[in-house]
Amino acid sequence: MMKHVVIVGGGFAGVYAARGLLKRRDVKVTLISKRNYFLFIPMLHEVATGGLSGYNLAEPYRGILRGKNFSFLQDEVREVDLVKRRVACAHGEVPYDYLVLATGSTTNFFGTKGAEEHCFVLKSLEDAFRLKNQVVRKAEEAFMAKEKDVQEQKLSVVIVGAGPTGVELAIEMQELLEQICKSNASFHGRPSVYLIQRGDRVIPQIPRLQGDAERQLKKHGVHVLTGAGVTEVRKDGVVLQDGRIIAADTVVWSAGVKPSIVKTIPDVAGEKRCLVVDAYLRLLQFPEVFVIGDCATYIPEGEKTPIPMLAQVATEQGKSVGKNLARLLGKRELVPFSFKLKGQFISLGKGYGAGFIGPLKLTGFKAWWLNRTIYLFKILGAGNKLKTAWEWTLNLFTKRDACEH
Repeated sequence: MMKHVVIVGGGFAGVYAARGLLKRRDVKVTLISKRNYFLFIPMLHEVATGGLSGYNLAEPYRGILRGKNFSFLQDEVREVDLVKRRVACAHGEVPYDYLVLATGSTTNFFGTKGAEEHCFVLKSLEDAFRLKNQVVRKAEEAFMAKEKDVQEQKLSVVIVGAGPTGVELAIEMQELLEQICKSNASFHGRPSVYLIQRGDRVIPQIPRLQGDAERQLKKHGVHVLTGAGVTEVRKDGVVLQDGRIIAADTVVWSAGVKPSIVKTIPDVAGEKRCLVVDAYLRLLQFPEVFVIGDCATYIPEGEKTPIPMLAQVATEQGKSVGKNLARLLGKRELVPFSFKLKGQFISLGKGYGAGFIGPLKLTGFKAWWLNRTIYLFKILGAGNKLKTAWEWTLNLFTKRDACEH
Protein backbone atom coordinates (compact mmCIF):
# COMPACT_ATOMS: atom_id res chain seq x y z
CA MET A 1 0.00 0.00 0.00
CA MET A 2 1.33 3.44 -0.97
CA LYS A 3 2.33 5.59 2.00
CA HIS A 4 1.72 9.33 2.20
CA VAL A 5 4.53 11.64 3.34
CA VAL A 6 3.49 15.22 4.06
CA ILE A 7 6.19 17.89 4.29
CA VAL A 8 5.28 21.21 5.91
CA GLY A 9 7.67 23.96 4.82
CA GLY A 10 9.63 24.45 1.63
CA GLY A 11 12.99 25.83 2.71
CA PHE A 12 16.30 23.99 2.39
CA ALA A 13 15.26 21.21 4.78
CA GLY A 14 11.84 20.55 3.25
CA VAL A 15 12.99 20.63 -0.37
CA TYR A 16 15.92 18.28 0.15
CA ALA A 17 13.76 15.86 2.14
CA ALA A 18 11.28 15.76 -0.75
CA ARG A 19 14.05 15.28 -3.31
CA GLY A 20 15.13 12.09 -1.58
CA LEU A 21 11.73 10.47 -2.17
CA LEU A 22 10.81 11.55 -5.71
CA LYS A 23 12.07 8.41 -7.46
CA ARG A 24 10.18 5.97 -5.23
CA ARG A 25 6.96 4.39 -6.47
CA ASP A 26 5.70 3.27 -3.06
CA VAL A 27 5.17 6.74 -1.60
CA LYS A 28 3.15 9.87 -2.32
CA VAL A 29 4.84 13.15 -1.33
CA THR A 30 2.89 16.33 -0.60
CA LEU A 31 4.71 19.57 0.17
CA ILE A 32 2.72 22.37 1.83
CA SER A 33 3.96 25.97 1.85
CA LYS A 34 2.43 29.45 2.03
CA ARG A 35 4.36 30.54 -1.06
CA ASN A 36 4.73 28.54 -4.25
CA TYR A 37 8.49 28.90 -4.65
CA PHE A 38 11.77 28.04 -2.97
CA LEU A 39 13.75 31.12 -1.95
CA PHE A 40 17.53 31.25 -1.53
CA ILE A 41 17.45 33.37 1.63
CA PRO A 42 21.25 33.65 2.24
CA MET A 43 21.54 36.14 -0.64
CA LEU A 44 18.71 38.51 0.33
CA HIS A 45 21.15 41.10 1.69
CA GLU A 46 22.50 41.53 -1.86
CA VAL A 47 18.99 42.21 -3.14
CA ALA A 48 18.49 44.81 -0.40
CA THR A 49 21.69 46.61 -1.41
CA GLY A 50 21.25 46.57 -5.19
CA GLY A 51 23.70 43.76 -5.90
CA LEU A 52 21.14 41.30 -7.26
CA SER A 53 17.75 41.77 -8.90
CA GLY A 54 16.29 39.08 -6.64
CA TYR A 55 13.91 37.10 -8.81
CA ASN A 56 16.61 34.63 -9.83
CA LEU A 57 16.81 33.53 -6.18
CA ALA A 58 13.31 32.04 -6.41
CA GLU A 59 12.19 28.86 -8.20
CA PRO A 60 8.67 27.33 -8.22
CA TYR A 61 8.44 24.06 -6.31
CA ARG A 62 6.82 22.32 -9.26
CA GLY A 63 9.87 23.23 -11.33
CA ILE A 64 12.42 21.65 -8.99
CA LEU A 65 10.42 18.76 -7.52
CA ARG A 66 9.18 16.83 -10.52
CA GLY A 67 7.64 13.39 -10.19
CA LYS A 68 4.35 11.55 -10.63
CA ASN A 69 4.30 10.90 -6.91
CA PHE A 70 4.75 14.58 -5.96
CA SER A 71 2.08 17.20 -5.33
CA PHE A 72 2.31 20.75 -4.04
CA LEU A 73 -0.29 22.55 -1.95
CA GLN A 74 -0.05 26.31 -1.48
CA ASP A 75 -1.81 26.77 1.81
CA GLU A 76 -1.35 27.88 5.40
CA VAL A 77 -1.04 25.19 8.05
CA ARG A 78 -3.19 25.99 11.08
CA GLU A 79 -2.43 22.98 13.29
CA VAL A 80 -1.31 19.36 13.24
CA ASP A 81 -3.23 16.60 15.02
CA LEU A 82 -0.45 14.17 15.92
CA VAL A 83 -2.87 11.54 17.23
CA LYS A 84 -5.21 11.48 14.23
CA ARG A 85 -2.29 12.12 11.84
CA ARG A 86 -3.92 15.04 10.08
CA VAL A 87 -2.60 18.44 8.98
CA ALA A 88 -5.28 21.12 9.23
CA CYS A 89 -4.82 23.84 6.59
CA ALA A 90 -6.83 26.96 5.82
CA HIS A 91 -8.58 25.12 2.97
CA GLY A 92 -8.98 21.64 4.40
CA GLU A 93 -7.26 18.69 6.06
CA VAL A 94 -4.44 16.53 4.73
CA PRO A 95 -3.93 13.03 6.22
CA TYR A 96 -0.46 11.52 6.47
CA ASP A 97 1.40 8.33 7.28
CA TYR A 98 4.66 10.17 7.89
CA LEU A 99 5.07 13.86 8.58
CA VAL A 100 8.09 16.13 8.11
CA LEU A 101 7.96 19.49 9.88
CA ALA A 102 10.36 21.96 8.25
CA THR A 103 8.74 25.26 9.13
CA GLY A 104 12.00 27.17 9.56
CA SER A 105 12.48 30.15 11.83
CA THR A 106 11.16 33.62 12.45
CA THR A 107 12.83 36.82 13.64
CA ASN A 108 13.53 36.95 17.38
CA PHE A 109 13.13 40.50 18.70
CA PHE A 110 13.82 39.36 22.29
CA GLY A 111 10.97 41.52 23.55
CA THR A 112 12.79 44.75 22.61
CA LYS A 113 10.39 47.67 22.81
CA GLY A 114 9.34 48.95 19.37
CA ALA A 115 11.55 46.50 17.44
CA GLU A 116 8.82 44.51 15.73
CA GLU A 117 6.93 47.67 14.83
CA HIS A 118 9.78 49.77 13.44
CA CYS A 119 12.50 47.38 12.22
CA PHE A 120 13.11 46.00 8.76
CA VAL A 121 13.96 42.29 8.52
CA LEU A 122 15.26 40.04 5.73
CA LYS A 123 13.11 36.92 5.47
CA SER A 124 11.53 37.34 2.02
CA LEU A 125 11.99 39.02 -1.35
CA GLU A 126 9.37 41.56 -0.32
CA ASP A 127 11.44 42.37 2.78
CA ALA A 128 14.55 42.96 0.67
CA PHE A 129 12.73 45.18 -1.85
CA ARG A 130 11.09 47.13 0.97
CA LEU A 131 14.44 47.80 2.67
CA LYS A 132 16.15 48.89 -0.54
CA ASN A 133 13.28 51.22 -1.46
CA GLN A 134 13.41 52.74 2.02
CA VAL A 135 17.14 53.46 1.77
CA VAL A 136 16.88 54.97 -1.72
CA ARG A 137 13.83 57.06 -0.79
CA LYS A 138 15.45 58.39 2.39
CA ALA A 139 18.57 59.37 0.43
CA GLU A 140 16.44 61.42 -1.95
CA GLU A 141 14.74 63.07 1.03
CA ALA A 142 18.16 63.88 2.50
CA PHE A 143 19.19 65.61 -0.73
CA MET A 144 16.16 67.92 -0.40
CA ALA A 145 16.57 68.61 3.32
CA LYS A 146 18.21 71.86 4.45
CA GLU A 147 19.14 70.99 8.04
CA LYS A 148 22.32 68.95 8.49
CA ASP A 149 20.91 66.84 11.34
CA VAL A 150 17.91 65.89 9.19
CA GLN A 151 20.23 64.89 6.35
CA GLU A 152 22.31 62.75 8.70
CA GLN A 153 19.26 61.00 10.14
CA LYS A 154 17.90 60.11 6.72
CA LEU A 155 21.30 58.87 5.53
CA SER A 156 21.86 56.74 8.64
CA VAL A 157 21.12 53.01 8.76
CA VAL A 158 21.29 51.07 12.02
CA ILE A 159 21.79 47.30 11.84
CA VAL A 160 21.15 45.48 15.10
CA GLY A 161 23.09 42.23 15.34
CA ALA A 162 26.60 41.60 14.00
CA GLY A 163 26.27 38.00 12.92
CA PRO A 164 27.25 36.98 9.36
CA THR A 165 24.15 38.55 7.80
CA GLY A 166 24.55 41.77 9.77
CA VAL A 167 28.21 42.13 8.79
CA GLU A 168 27.58 41.41 5.10
CA LEU A 169 24.62 43.78 5.02
CA ALA A 170 26.49 46.59 6.80
CA ILE A 171 29.39 46.64 4.35
CA GLU A 172 27.22 46.40 1.25
CA MET A 173 24.79 49.00 2.60
CA GLN A 174 27.72 51.38 3.13
CA GLU A 175 28.80 50.79 -0.48
CA LEU A 176 25.28 51.47 -1.79
CA LEU A 177 24.80 54.67 0.23
CA GLU A 178 28.21 56.06 -0.73
CA GLN A 179 27.45 55.37 -4.39
CA ILE A 180 24.12 57.21 -4.11
CA CYS A 181 25.69 60.21 -2.37
CA LYS A 182 28.56 60.46 -4.86
CA SER A 183 26.06 60.48 -7.72
CA ASN A 184 24.79 63.87 -6.48
CA ALA A 185 27.62 66.31 -7.22
CA SER A 186 25.93 69.14 -5.31
CA PHE A 187 25.60 67.13 -2.10
CA HIS A 188 28.52 66.92 0.32
CA GLY A 189 27.07 64.90 3.19
CA ARG A 190 28.22 61.42 4.21
CA PRO A 191 26.10 58.35 4.96
CA SER A 192 26.50 56.45 8.22
CA VAL A 193 25.94 52.74 8.78
CA TYR A 194 25.94 51.60 12.41
CA LEU A 195 26.45 47.93 13.30
CA ILE A 196 25.40 47.24 16.88
CA GLN A 197 26.45 44.09 18.72
CA ARG A 198 25.61 43.19 22.31
CA GLY A 199 28.70 40.99 22.59
CA ASP A 200 32.36 42.01 22.54
CA ARG A 201 33.10 41.10 18.91
CA VAL A 202 31.34 40.67 15.58
CA ILE A 203 30.37 37.26 14.12
CA PRO A 204 30.84 35.33 17.38
CA GLN A 205 29.61 32.23 15.50
CA ILE A 206 32.77 32.23 13.34
CA PRO A 207 35.79 33.14 15.51
CA ARG A 208 38.26 32.34 12.72
CA LEU A 209 36.87 35.16 10.57
CA GLN A 210 36.38 37.85 13.21
CA GLY A 211 39.60 39.69 12.49
CA ASP A 212 38.95 39.77 8.73
CA ALA A 213 35.41 41.06 9.26
CA GLU A 214 36.52 43.77 11.69
CA ARG A 215 39.23 45.02 9.32
CA GLN A 216 36.85 45.26 6.37
CA LEU A 217 34.16 46.97 8.43
CA LYS A 218 36.71 49.59 9.50
CA LYS A 219 38.01 49.97 5.94
CA HIS A 220 34.50 50.66 4.64
CA GLY A 221 33.78 53.19 7.37
CA VAL A 222 31.05 51.24 9.16
CA HIS A 223 30.53 52.39 12.76
CA VAL A 224 30.81 49.21 14.86
CA LEU A 225 29.45 49.44 18.40
CA THR A 226 30.20 46.32 20.45
CA GLY A 227 29.04 45.69 24.01
CA ALA A 228 26.02 47.82 23.19
CA GLY A 229 22.55 46.37 23.55
CA VAL A 230 19.46 48.04 22.10
CA THR A 231 16.70 48.68 24.65
CA GLU A 232 14.22 50.45 22.38
CA VAL A 233 13.62 51.01 18.68
CA ARG A 234 11.80 54.16 17.63
CA LYS A 235 10.55 55.48 14.32
CA ASP A 236 13.52 57.84 14.22
CA GLY A 237 16.29 55.69 15.72
CA VAL A 238 17.37 53.42 18.58
CA VAL A 239 18.11 53.76 22.28
CA LEU A 240 21.15 51.89 23.62
CA GLN A 241 21.43 50.33 27.07
CA ASP A 242 23.82 53.09 28.20
CA GLY A 243 21.26 55.76 27.27
CA ARG A 244 22.81 56.86 23.98
CA ILE A 245 20.43 57.58 21.12
CA ILE A 246 21.32 57.01 17.47
CA ALA A 247 19.09 58.96 15.11
CA ALA A 248 18.22 56.97 11.99
CA ASP A 249 15.14 56.61 9.82
CA THR A 250 16.13 53.04 8.89
CA VAL A 251 16.72 50.27 11.43
CA VAL A 252 17.33 46.65 10.40
CA TRP A 253 17.00 43.79 12.89
CA SER A 254 19.54 41.01 12.37
CA ALA A 255 20.04 39.99 15.98
CA GLY A 256 18.73 36.44 15.83
CA VAL A 257 15.96 34.02 14.98
CA LYS A 258 13.79 31.54 16.85
CA PRO A 259 12.08 28.33 15.71
CA SER A 260 8.80 28.79 13.88
CA ILE A 261 6.61 26.23 15.63
CA VAL A 262 3.32 25.03 14.16
CA LYS A 263 0.50 24.38 16.63
CA THR A 264 0.16 20.69 17.49
CA ILE A 265 -2.42 18.51 19.25
CA PRO A 266 -1.21 17.58 21.80
CA ASP A 267 1.16 20.49 22.39
CA VAL A 268 4.65 18.99 22.24
CA ALA A 269 6.60 22.26 22.11
CA GLY A 270 6.03 23.08 25.77
CA GLU A 271 6.83 26.37 27.49
CA LYS A 272 10.21 26.68 25.75
CA ARG A 273 8.47 26.47 22.33
CA CYS A 274 10.92 24.01 20.84
CA LEU A 275 10.55 20.62 19.16
CA VAL A 276 13.16 18.25 20.58
CA VAL A 277 14.17 15.37 18.31
CA ASP A 278 16.17 12.17 18.69
CA ALA A 279 19.28 11.10 16.81
CA TYR A 280 17.14 10.24 13.76
CA LEU A 281 15.47 13.69 13.86
CA ARG A 282 12.16 12.17 14.97
CA LEU A 283 9.81 13.83 17.42
CA LEU A 284 10.38 12.07 20.74
CA GLN A 285 6.73 11.23 21.45
CA PHE A 286 5.73 10.52 17.83
CA PRO A 287 8.35 8.55 15.83
CA GLU A 288 6.39 8.90 12.56
CA VAL A 289 7.01 12.67 12.71
CA PHE A 290 10.37 14.11 11.66
CA VAL A 291 11.41 17.68 12.52
CA ILE A 292 14.25 19.30 10.58
CA GLY A 293 15.88 22.64 9.89
CA ASP A 294 15.62 25.72 12.09
CA CYS A 295 12.44 24.52 13.80
CA ALA A 296 14.19 21.42 15.21
CA THR A 297 16.13 21.27 18.47
CA TYR A 298 18.74 18.53 18.26
CA ILE A 299 21.50 18.14 20.83
CA PRO A 300 24.05 15.53 19.70
CA GLU A 301 25.15 12.97 22.26
CA GLY A 302 27.91 14.36 24.45
CA GLU A 303 27.12 17.98 23.54
CA LYS A 304 25.44 20.62 25.71
CA THR A 305 24.03 22.91 23.02
CA PRO A 306 21.88 22.27 19.93
CA ILE A 307 23.46 22.26 16.50
CA PRO A 308 23.34 25.75 14.92
CA MET A 309 20.60 27.14 12.69
CA LEU A 310 22.41 27.15 9.35
CA ALA A 311 21.32 26.50 5.78
CA GLN A 312 24.13 23.95 5.63
CA VAL A 313 22.61 22.08 8.59
CA ALA A 314 19.07 22.26 7.19
CA THR A 315 20.23 20.87 3.84
CA GLU A 316 22.01 17.92 5.43
CA GLN A 317 19.05 17.20 7.71
CA GLY A 318 16.71 17.21 4.73
CA LYS A 319 18.91 14.73 2.90
CA SER A 320 19.18 12.55 6.01
CA VAL A 321 15.42 12.40 6.58
CA GLY A 322 14.75 11.72 2.89
CA LYS A 323 17.08 8.72 3.04
CA ASN A 324 15.68 7.49 6.36
CA LEU A 325 12.10 7.69 5.10
CA ALA A 326 13.19 5.57 2.14
CA ARG A 327 14.72 3.11 4.62
CA LEU A 328 11.50 3.02 6.63
CA LEU A 329 9.49 2.26 3.50
CA GLY A 330 11.96 -0.49 2.64
CA LYS A 331 11.86 -1.80 6.23
CA ARG A 332 15.55 -1.17 6.72
CA GLU A 333 17.42 0.14 9.76
CA LEU A 334 17.59 3.92 10.18
CA VAL A 335 20.89 5.80 10.23
CA PRO A 336 21.38 8.51 12.90
CA PHE A 337 22.01 12.06 11.75
CA SER A 338 25.53 13.40 12.02
CA PHE A 339 26.87 16.78 11.00
CA LYS A 340 30.35 18.14 10.51
CA LEU A 341 30.82 21.75 9.48
CA LYS A 342 32.58 21.68 6.10
CA GLY A 343 33.47 25.35 6.11
CA GLN A 344 32.04 28.85 6.14
CA PHE A 345 32.40 31.95 3.98
CA ILE A 346 31.19 35.53 4.26
CA SER A 347 31.10 38.34 1.73
CA LEU A 348 32.90 41.50 2.86
CA GLY A 349 32.14 43.89 0.04
CA LYS A 350 32.49 43.91 -3.73
CA GLY A 351 35.08 41.35 -4.81
CA TYR A 352 36.26 40.57 -1.27
CA GLY A 353 35.43 37.72 1.08
CA ALA A 354 36.81 35.51 3.83
CA GLY A 355 36.25 31.90 4.73
CA PHE A 356 37.64 28.47 5.37
CA ILE A 357 37.24 24.88 4.26
CA GLY A 358 38.65 22.58 6.91
CA PRO A 359 42.12 23.88 7.83
CA LEU A 360 42.40 25.99 4.65
CA LYS A 361 41.60 29.68 5.10
CA LEU A 362 41.12 32.12 2.23
CA THR A 363 40.66 35.89 2.05
CA GLY A 364 40.25 38.47 -0.69
CA PHE A 365 38.99 37.84 -4.20
CA LYS A 366 39.68 34.08 -4.06
CA ALA A 367 37.40 33.71 -1.04
CA TRP A 368 34.74 35.91 -2.68
CA TRP A 369 34.87 33.84 -5.88
CA LEU A 370 34.77 30.50 -4.06
CA ASN A 371 31.85 31.66 -1.93
CA ARG A 372 29.94 32.60 -5.09
CA THR A 373 30.80 29.27 -6.72
CA ILE A 374 29.46 27.32 -3.73
CA TYR A 375 26.27 29.38 -3.74
CA LEU A 376 25.77 28.77 -7.46
CA PHE A 377 25.68 25.03 -6.80
CA LYS A 378 23.08 25.56 -4.07
CA ILE A 379 20.79 27.93 -5.99
CA LEU A 380 17.99 25.83 -7.48
CA GLY A 381 17.09 26.02 -11.17
CA ALA A 382 19.55 26.04 -14.09
CA GLY A 383 18.22 29.36 -15.36
CA ASN A 384 18.65 30.95 -11.95
CA LYS A 385 22.24 29.76 -11.74
CA LEU A 386 23.10 31.31 -15.11
CA LYS A 387 21.31 34.60 -14.37
CA THR A 388 22.96 34.93 -10.97
CA ALA A 389 26.44 34.17 -12.35
CA TRP A 390 25.88 36.79 -15.06
CA GLU A 391 24.76 39.42 -12.54
CA TRP A 392 27.72 38.75 -10.25
CA THR A 393 30.12 39.07 -13.18
CA LEU A 394 28.57 42.35 -14.34
CA ASN A 395 28.59 43.74 -10.81
CA LEU A 396 32.39 43.53 -10.70
CA PHE A 397 32.48 46.24 -13.39
CA THR A 398 29.23 48.15 -12.84
CA LYS A 399 27.49 50.04 -10.05
CA ARG A 400 24.81 48.78 -7.72
CA ASP A 401 21.19 49.23 -8.73
CA ALA A 402 20.08 52.38 -6.89
CA CYS A 403 16.59 52.61 -8.38
CA GLU A 404 13.46 52.55 -6.26
CA HIS A 405 11.15 49.77 -7.49
